[in-house]
Order: sequence, then structure tokens, then C-alpha cells
Amino acid sequence: MDLDLLVNGSMDALLLILAARLSNLPFRGKRIAAGVIAGEIPVILSAYVPASLLFDLSKYFIPWLMVWLAYPYRGFRLYFKTLLIFWVLSAGLGGLVYALWGWISFDGRIGGSLRIGLKNLWILPLVAGLWWFTQKAWHQILGSAARQQSFIYDLEIDMGKGNSFRVKALLDTGNQLRDPLTGYPVILVEEEAAVAGMPEELLPVLQGAWRDLDDPWPWLWQSDSLWIKQCAFIPYQGVGHRSWLLGIRPQRVVCTSLPEPKEMKATLAFVQQVLSPDRAYQALLHSEHVRGAEES
Repeated sequence: MDLDLLVNGSMDALLLILAARLSNLPFRGKRIAAGVIAGEIPVILSAYVPASLLFDLSKYFIPWLMVWLAYPYRGFRLYFKTLLIFWVLSAGLGGLVYALWGWISFDGRIGGSLRIGLKNLWILPLVAGLWWFTQKAWHQILGSAARQQSFIYDLEIDMGKGNSFRVKALLDTGNQLRDPLTGYPVILVEEEAAVAGMPEELLPVLQGAWRDLDDPWPWLWQSDSLWIKQCAFIPYQGVGHRSWLLGIRPQRVVCTSLPEPKEMKATLAFVQQVLSPDRAYQALLHSEHVRGAEES
């Protein structure tokens, strides 16, 4: 049983690390260990209660628990994506082991004799080709992730009165939006990521009636004086229509991931959709911020 636990745990650790790499997820030893320990439950049950409903159910539900324990998540979409990758890797590794087991015959001595029939030799170039394509795709994925990561910056946004929040922002050269009153470049921010750091007096404007108006400026001018001072509406051109984004001027925006922290002049514009499906970033910087960051 100890050998079964060792082999099963080693393979589970390998699968969890590979799944993290493919999902671009950070992984920590304690979380991976927790996932591996959860994966040992079917092995223990197979030794004591092999013919039981509990053992049968564990084989199907334990992978869900393993993947849940192994990584930090910010949404179920990323969890299910990682779970799918884990299943695909498990099936692929299982198929490879099953094929090798059919080719290798152990005769009780140290090592074994390799038996590959002539009729099966075609599988070798096929495996080599699949391995080459897999490695090529893997390096492209890593290169793409590395390039994206090099353009993601940490922002600390001070909204005033002791309210602040942090986001990761992607440099987006396609973002050309500006505050119509101050001329400041606009940073697009996910509304959900900013709500916790917003002053209470500004929270009602997020769900204001301006969303249903063709021109929201008159609504703002008739509202609270604080809203008039800190808020603006950013016009943007959508697909076949023109609309508005709510803009709020923060007290300070500081990019903390540069060698020296850099303060940026910016107006925040809030969007309700998720900007990054894998939660790699929650904001988009203006092209002017791009140039400023590159110069730094």
C-alpha cells in the first residue's frame, strides 16, 4: 500500500503542476500537497473497502476536490478550465502508461525486456511527431504568456478619504479614451474590482439612472455636488452605436511594479464585463500610459 501511495502521489503531483503551467496559474507547495493528499483517498479506500459505493464515487469526485485544493481561483470559469486540463492530462498519461505496459514484459529480474513488434513500429514516429507538435505548442503558450505578463502592471488607486484598491492593468495601445473635461487618459477598470475601494458616497452613481439616458450629462449636473466634481461621462463608439462610460477621477494612481513607483494622471472608466477570462488583469491602460511605462 505504501508503494501504491507513493506512485499515485507522485503522478498526481506531476499532473497538478502540469495543469497549473498550462492554465498559467501560480502554484504553491502546500496547495499542491493538499491536492495530492486528497488524491490518495481512493487508494486508501481500495485497500479497505474496494467493493463499495463510497469507493466508486470517490474515483469520480476526488479529482474535483484535488483541483479545487491545488490552486487559488477567482471564478468558476477558470476552475472548470483547469479541471478539464487536469482530466485531459490524466487521460493522456493513463493511455501512455497502458501502451507502454503492453510493450514491456517484466520477467522478475531487475529491469525488463522491451518487446516491440514490427507491426507496432509505426507508433514510434507517430509518438515522436505528437511530442514535437506538443512541445512547439507548449513553447508558444509560454512565450505568449511571458509577453503578456511583461505588459501587465500593478496599480494602486487612491480614491480619497482612506479608500483605495489595487488592480493589475494590461497596456492596451487600442485604448484612446480621454476625459472630455480634463483631457486625462482613461484607464478602463472592471466595476467589480473597484467597488470595495470606492467611497460610500460615490457607490450610488454606479447604478444611477444615467444608464438609460441618451445624454447623461444633464442627469449629472442635477445630482450631488460631489458627483459633479469627481465624475464625468466618457463617450465611446461601440459596434453600430455610440454610448457612455462612467468616469471617476481618483485622488492618485500609482504604478508600483516599475523600478521606481510612477504616479499617473488618469480618469477611471468602469466597465461591467470581465476584461480577462483567466483573471490575469482587471484594467486596461491608455496608450499614453504605455509610452510612459516604456520610457521608464
